[in-house]
Amino acid sequence: MSYEVELFRGGDQTPVRRVPLEPVLRRFFESQLDQALSGAVIQLLFLPEPEPGPAVSLENTGGFSVANLRPRYGHVQVRVLLNDELLYQHPHPVSELLGRALRDTLRELAPDERHWGFGLHGPNFDHGPLVRPVPEMEHGVHIEVGAHRGRIFDLEELPPPDPPLSTLAELGADATPSPGKPIAVVLGKSMYTAFTETHPFSTEVEEGGFLAGRVYRDAAAPGRHLIELTAMIPAQRTGASMLSFTFTGESFLSVGELLAVRRQGEELVGWYHTHLFAAGRGLGLSSVDVRLHRSTFQRPWQVAALVNISRGARVLRFYCRDDARGMMLAPYWTVP
Repeated sequence: MSYEVELFRGGDQTPVRRVPLEPVLRRFFESQLDQALSGAVIQLLFLPEPEPGPAVSLENTGGFSVANLRPRYGHVQVRVLLNDELLYQHPHPVSELLGRALRDTLRELAPDERHWGFGLHGPNFDHGPLVRPVPEMEHGVHIEVGAHRGRIFDLEELPPPDPPLSTLAELGADATPSPGKPIAVVLGKSMYTAFTETHPFSTEVEEGGFLAGRVYRDAAAPGRHLIELTAMIPAQRTGASMLSFTFTGESFLSVGELLAVRRQGEELVGWYHTHLFAAGRGLGLSSVDVRLHRSTFQRPWQVAALVNISRGARVLRFYCRDDARGMMLAPYWTVP
């Protein structure tokens, strides 16, 4: 891999220095995969797909804003191999990956600087121009031109009725969630076994589907919702690419019809999908996953289940909405 990263500092994007990309990514993935990667091969496939707006949170970069100044290639497919074994494979927005990987380097260069840019140098990149982001304007005034007619009528979605009350004990779980967790998930041992052992997930491509269940308000903790999972339903007629997994309108119609036929008082309580690499300390939902959840599953109690598959082992985690950080881990319990 013969790529370099040129760093630019401040609002005027002043060039600072170039750093080799390979050791930066090696250190980053060692920390995320919890293992040494001496001798590992890191393969990068940069894709001419634009980044979907702000691609990385300030939390993930240590408080830095990081801009990709060669936005023509906005996504990268990463593969990490060690002794011919695939350890990691996943797509990333370029700003997300490098913003996280470079944060220690940026902190060492100028700990008080909060605005950075980078430009990649390497195959296919040196022929493209650097594009500096438009600076944010202060004291601006937005003026709308043209006459506006008043609305004739409005359409508003009626809020759904409040879910019934229950407790973890009534759902069969002998536990107390940590304070501050807005969601607690309960699933039967058979479903847990399906997620972690028996369901025939592919080891070649990522898969996904829907979660059916029942929603309750926690009588023991006002403001918390309890999710009782009853079924995992593989999605039909989904869209998929190297960059993302997408539910279509037909996917939702199909699962809605199935729940109506089952007549068990179930709702669509979320979704699940797989990642084909080990569950590292910092590798949970990707920014692509977070955007899909927050744009598609908008009920505050809907959850995302993630199954990491690697070397024949599986790890199951649940996530729920967190307005401050996008998504957060949600506790779960298995019951008979």
